[in-house]
Amino acid sequence: METKHYTFIKLVFVSTFISSLTIFPCKAQIIKDGTLPNNSIIKTQGNTITIEGGTQAENNLFHSFQNFSVSNGGIVLFNNSANIQNIISRVTGTSASNIDGLIRANGTANLFLINPNGIVFGQNARLDIGGSFLASTANSIKFTDGSQFSAVNTPNQPILTISVPSGLQFGSNLGVIQVQGTGRIIQDSDFRVPLDANKFSNSLQVKPDKTLALIGGDILLEGGILSTKNGRIELGSIAKGDTNIKQENNGWSFSYDKTSIFGDIKLSENALVYVNSLKGEGNTINIQGRNIRILNGSLIFSQNQEYKQNGEITVNASELLELKDSTQFSLSAIFTSNFGKTAGENIQINANKINIEGSQIATTTFSDASGGNIVVNNVDNLKIIGSDPSTANPFGYGGINTFSYINHGVGGNIVGKIKTLILENRANITTNSSSYGSAGDVKLSTENITLKNGGGLGSTTFNMGKGGNVFVNASNQIEIIGVSPSVGASTIKAGTFGSGDAGILEINTPRLSIREGAGVSTSTVSSGNSGSLTINAPDFIEVSGVDSNSNNPSFIDSSAAILDESLRVRFSRVPPNPTGDAGKLTLKTGSLNIKDGAQVSVGNYGSGNAGKLEIIAKDINIKNNGSVNATTAVGQGGDIDIGSENLLLRNSSISTTAGQQGTNGDGGNIAIDTKILFSLGNSSITANAFTGEGGNIFINTDWFFYSLNSRFEASSQFGINGQVDINGFYFYPNSMKAAPEAIRETPKIASLCQSRSGIGISKFVVTGIDSLLPSPNDLPSNNPIWQDNSISDQVNISSEELKSIVQETAPIIEAQALISKPDGTVVLTAKSDLVTADAALFASLCSAEAKTSRNQ
Repeated sequence: METKHYTFIKLVFVSTFISSLTIFPCKAQIIKDGTLPNNSIIKTQGNTITIEGGTQAENNLFHSFQNFSVSNGGIVLFNNSANIQNIISRVTGTSASNIDGLIRANGTANLFLINPNGIVFGQNARLDIGGSFLASTANSIKFTDGSQFSAVNTPNQPILTISVPSGLQFGSNLGVIQVQGTGRIIQDSDFRVPLDANKFSNSLQVKPDKTLALIGGDILLEGGILSTKNGRIELGSIAKGDTNIKQENNGWSFSYDKTSIFGDIKLSENALVYVNSLKGEGNTINIQGRNIRILNGSLIFSQNQEYKQNGEITVNASELLELKDSTQFSLSAIFTSNFGKTAGENIQINANKINIEGSQIATTTFSDASGGNIVVNNVDNLKIIGSDPSTANPFGYGGINTFSYINHGVGGNIVGKIKTLILENRANITTNSSSYGSAGDVKLSTENITLKNGGGLGSTTFNMGKGGNVFVNASNQIEIIGVSPSVGASTIKAGTFGSGDAGILEINTPRLSIREGAGVSTSTVSSGNSGSLTINAPDFIEVSGVDSNSNNPSFIDSSAAILDESLRVRFSRVPPNPTGDAGKLTLKTGSLNIKDGAQVSVGNYGSGNAGKLEIIAKDINIKNNGSVNATTAVGQGGDIDIGSENLLLRNSSISTTAGQQGTNGDGGNIAIDTKILFSLGNSSITANAFTGEGGNIFINTDWFFYSLNSRFEASSQFGINGQVDINGFYFYPNSMKAAPEAIRETPKIASLCQSRSGIGISKFVVTGIDSLLPSPNDLPSNNPIWQDNSISDQVNISSEELKSIVQETAPIIEAQALISKPDGTVVLTAKSDLVTADAALFASLCSAEAKTSRNQ
């Protein structure tokens, strides 16, 4: 019994002792291992441990420890001589290094610490060294002469070298590097002012121009802060392979050509990686890993404040880069800002997959120098989801953006090579200018792009600076879908809210689909001009439907629009009515489909002019209240030029309208050149004005079929009417298999010859293959031109059916008479029993100022 009692007491004592080590750790645990020719000498005085001795090889000083940890409040001093350039330390035991105190070194020596078991920096860990600092969980350090200093293979007499470190070698079981802290203290306003790295003295920090590097297995910054001035911060996570080291100026650079597998890096709990530059080489942050996650308001941040030569933020993720979980007060972000005299730092991203949720990758400039560019390379899938509007985000709802804020600094460009790009829920990729400097350009090369629920892609200027140009190339397809109640339609756009002109927008993709109120646009709401818009889509362009809530149409347009009243609070400098001009809109495609209320347009609702609209397509189908239009409120109406093989209008319109507010703008012209033209149902082709001259309509077609209710009009309410000129339209009624009974109904001429409307005179000209009608006194030729008024709205005729119609040979039913109906309609008829042919009737009708219906 006594023996058992004694054993129990001993177990309790041992257990209590072990627990006490966890709860009350000793001030420092630094133990030498005795593996060097000249071993380290460790002296303890109070809370300070001084490390002397070690083995020196000219400018290199080597230390080897069984354990190396520093507790809270502890100080470790490497008491090296002044000529030492590199202090190279290894840990050969089996325990991780826990550092929660201060590490010091004399002079300007660089400090290298390797421990394959792991390194943990507590929230009180600090550095006070004159040189760079490298902490790694590598197995060994390589040197330029081929020798190694290994933490796992330690012979009693190692070969120590005077060469400089050239690389790190990693084993199969890599320890974690962890940095703990209380998180950053940057507020939203801090993004717009120069900061001092000394503000982050509660961090791991090296002296100006030096390098702070953490290279090992997984790297975790849990509220941890890393900072420096004019220097470099390196985070590299390795799972298998080697890392090369190169000394550059006062710091070190790293490359990963020999790394076969990378590890993971995570920043969380408001972690911060920060550099600022005043002079010299500038800031560099390089992050290399497999899965890199920036979470919970964590930030990678670089500022240029004076003069620098280069520098950038580079993030290379072999698998995933993820930014998400922004909080109400902290934005998860990768960010650069420029307050200096030279260009701001670029951001370069290389990743297989990128997910951004309510977070930001952005560059800004607040000076006369340009902001940094954002380059996104070799990305298989980039998905950006916007934040909830209640989340505080000073730079948007989430996305990739560049900004020019004040002075004449040009905003940075955004360049991307991406396989699949998805923007959802107010997310955006944009360049912006709020100053005198221009916004940067957007240049994206992708396979697939999807914008949904308010996703935005483009460039905007809000002041005197010019808007950026936007070039989008998608080798497969682009889909733009839906709206967001808070920010509006999903769009690819180039716009201006100020006196600076908007940039141009060019889209190249085989297939473009726009639906549910989304759109593509160049626009102005102020005195700047809207840029041109060009879309090349060899397969098809489809614009369909409306937003189910607002009933706003899906659209492709170049416009000068009136800013919504709800936005005037934010953009107080925008005038009530725009004065800039709309831009030119050009569509080139194999098939253009505009349907279910959608529209393609150029328009100006201010005092400026509408742009020109040009469409070149093999097949054009405009159906179910679809429209192609050019509209002005005050200025000159825009022209519409259409070239196609087949053009189908069904209950839809092509129109130019000028002077909606009762002004003198002339109506734009409409020119249509097509082999086959169908105008079915309540369709119309009109070129109208208010007090200015009506536009002219020129139609050149081989085959023209239109229904009873179709309308062709070129008028001015109080000015001179325009001219309707239709060349070579033919009709074989017996070939219309789809509606044989309807075809035999009476065809109709539904426009005026020379009647008056208001105070002006319009003209309707019909040209056939024989000749023009010589004069109003001549009868029609023996081969009259036929116009169909009866094709049912239910007839659904494909392009192949149209071709078969025009290729069939059928007898032409010659007109027997002209009829003047009571409402002024002039009718050609083949039914001679209805009227008596009167050769004089045609002349009298064409010369009289008779009331003639234009609405049939």
